[in-house]
Amino acid sequence: MSAPRHVVVHAAALSEGAERLALRSLDDGDLGVIDGTEGADVVVVRGAAPAAPVEDAVLVCEVEADRVRCRRVTGEEVDTTVIPASVDLFDRVRGIFETDVLRDRAVAVLGLGSGGSFIVRELAKAGVGRFLLLDHDRLEPGNVIRHECGMNDVGRLKALAMRDLVHRHHPAAEVVTSTLHVNGTTRHEVLEHIRKLDADLVICATDTRESRLLVNRLCVENQLPMIIGGVFQRAYGGIVQRVIPGLTACYQCFVQALPGQAGDTEISSEADAARFSYTDRAVLPQPGLSTDVVPIALLMAKLALVELLGDASPAFRGLSQDLVAPMFQWINRREAAHAGLPPMGVTVDELSVLRWYGVLLPRLDDCATCGTRETITTDEMFPAT
Repeated sequence: MSAPRHVVVHAAALSEGAERLALRSLDDGDLGVIDGTEGADVVVVRGAAPAAPVEDAVLVCEVEADRVRCRRVTGEEVDTTVIPASVDLFDRVRGIFETDVLRDRAVAVLGLGSGGSFIVRELAKAGVGRFLLLDHDRLEPGNVIRHECGMNDVGRLKALAMRDLVHRHHPAAEVVTSTLHVNGTTRHEVLEHIRKLDADLVICATDTRESRLLVNRLCVENQLPMIIGGVFQRAYGGIVQRVIPGLTACYQCFVQALPGQAGDTEISSEADAARFSYTDRAVLPQPGLSTDVVPIALLMAKLALVELLGDASPAFRGLSQDLVAPMFQWINRREAAHAGLPPMGVTVDELSVLRWYGVLLPRLDDCATCGTRETITTDEMFPAT
């Protein structure tokens, strides 16, 4: 291995006392990374300690009280970037809110497909400190065109791959993973995971109506706020719903009130297609593009931040006055139920594609999940401080 032109050193890797470490090569050898992995490529010299033999080494890493320097074994110094053991990754967003507010917030994300993976990434980048990541699937080659993970993660359990992705953006985050399949036989275990996390919010990004109804019931019965979303067939649009038990309509209300819209779901996999196939005619998967899924996932992430921040951010306090509807609808293309819409043009006074619309969805008295629960007022849910 030849010496790189630039080196990134993780300071925490140098605190273990090892005299030899590995050098990971990236960018066709232009960049070298010293991350604490054992090896023989890098000789570590601390303070005034005599240099260890450099046979077979590529670099010498000199650690002093206030600096770290890397040089080739022939003596030439190499440009070095040091990542401190404790680094404030969120300094640039402090004008929007203090990220310390989110350090102790906990979010349970159930379903880590194209939408769920995007939401997790955005919440990690915002500084959410604790996660439950739950999904039973493994990443397949066909997933990567819409997923936050890539080909290097194919074959991995999505929960574990996403745990690593969280830590790439937020190294200090606490991440609990589960490979439970959300269904009737696992509902008690799913709830136990959520309770152990002491979740402030549940995000339901599962891909079947059955699992969504189950998660909805768990959240309503246990007074857990939930955000749920999904895309329509071919992802020509989608909906996002915020469920605050006792205050807003729940997902069961949506299914009962608008069964046609609730049944308009994306067929994104062979398993999905099998549920819709007829005995004499197969239904093929018809997934939408990542650019069709992201708008729905992005609003779910924004609603999650509004819920988690409360009054802690003036910027998001203003946004919470806009996002007051219990449900929101987005239309990507003039297709299916929205094929008759006029082109967007330059008007703003009629229904159009590529815009969010708040939908008034009242709680149903005869809802099978929340209809018998006592309604509480907004003042009770959000008392004055």
